[in-house]
Amino acid sequence: MKHTETLMWKEINETPRIFGEIQGANAEVMQKLVADIKAGSATNFVAAARGTSDHALIYFKYLLEVNSQYTVGLSAPSVVTLYKGKINYSNSIVIGCSQSGKAADVLEVIRKGNEQGAITIAITNDQESPMAKEAKYHLFCKAGEEKSVAATKTFSSQLFIMLWLAAELSGNKEDLLHVKTLKQEIEKVIPEIDALTTKYADKFKDMKSGFVLSRGMTYAIALEATLKLQETCYIQMKGYAGSDFYHGPMAMVNEATPVIIYCAKNNGDAEMQKLVREDQIKCIDKMISLNAPVLLVTNDHVLTGKAKCNDALIDFGVPEEVCMFAFALFAQMLACKISCGIGNNPDAPRALNKVTITK
Repeated sequence: MKHTETLMWKEINETPRIFGEIQGANAEVMQKLVADIKAGSATNFVAAARGTSDHALIYFKYLLEVNSQYTVGLSAPSVVTLYKGKINYSNSIVIGCSQSGKAADVLEVIRKGNEQGAITIAITNDQESPMAKEAKYHLFCKAGEEKSVAATKTFSSQLFIMLWLAAELSGNKEDLLHVKTLKQEIEKVIPEIDALTTKYADKFKDMKSGFVLSRGMTYAIALEATLKLQETCYIQMKGYAGSDFYHGPMAMVNEATPVIIYCAKNNGDAEMQKLVREDQIKCIDKMISLNAPVLLVTNDHVLTGKAKCNDALIDFGVPEEVCMFAFALFAQMLACKISCGIGNNPDAPRALNKVTITK
C-alpha cells in the first residue's frame, strides 16, 4: 500500500486548509470566552482528555504557564466517574478536549464543572456532540470528518486552538500573529518535511522498539509521536521528557533501541539558548555513547552543526510553540510512511476503533 493512497496521508495534508478556516469559525466564541475568563477571578484550568487530545492539553499547559498567570492541572476523570470524588471546580476553568466529543468521562468532568458554576470549555470536531452541547463554550476544530483511525489533522487543529487561546489570554502578540499566518507558514515547510520523512522512514522502518524524547514546550510531541508509531506501526515505543529519561528508562538504551529526539530552537535570550543547546547535545551524545541510533528532529541550525547523529533539519524559523506544528506533521508523516513500508494499513490499525468511549 502506497502511503499517498491512505486516508491518513490525505488527512495530514488537509492541515493548512484547516488552519485557514478555524479562526473564522470560532472568532465570536473565542472573544466571549476570553472576556469571560478575564472578568472572573479563576486562574487555574482543569484539563480533561484522553490519548491524542490529552497530548494537546499538555502543550496548552506549557504555553499558558510559560506566558501567563494561569496554571493548568491535568484532570484524572476517573476521580469523578468511578470514585465519585468530592472535588470542587467552582474556582477553576474546566476545559475538555475530544476529537469526537463523545468521551464519556471527559463529559462528566465538564458536567460537574457546570453544576458548580465553573466556566466550561469543550474542544471537539463535532458541533452536535455531547461535549459541545454540554459546555458553556465550544471551540470547533472544523477539520472535517476524520476517517483514518489515527488522529492527525484533528490533533493539529487542537494545537491551533490551544495556541490561539493561550495567546489571547497571555496577550502574546507574536503568537497571535502566527495564528493568523500559520496556514502560509506550514504550507512552505510541508515539502521539506515530506522529503525528510521519506529519508528516515526508510532508514528506521525496521526498528522494533525505541524511545521518543522532547522537553518543555514541545514535550507533548514525544508522547504524540510515540502514539502514532505504536498504533500504526505496532512498534514498542515510549515517549519521555528528556529530563525524566535519565531517571531509570535510559538503562534500556542499546544499539537495538533507536532514540528520536525533537528539539526546537529555544525562544530565550542568548544565555538561555546556550544552556538549552548544551543540555540537548549532552542528551544526544549520551544516547550515541550507548550505541543507540539517534534521529534529531529540529529547526535549530546551530544544534545540527554540533550534534553527531542523523538529523532532520526543518528550515522553520519560528518560536518553539509554533515549531510544534512542524513537529506534529513530521511525526504523522513518519508514522504513515513506516506503516506502509512494513506492510501495515495505517487507516485501520488492528484492535482499534476511531471513537473510544471511556467511562
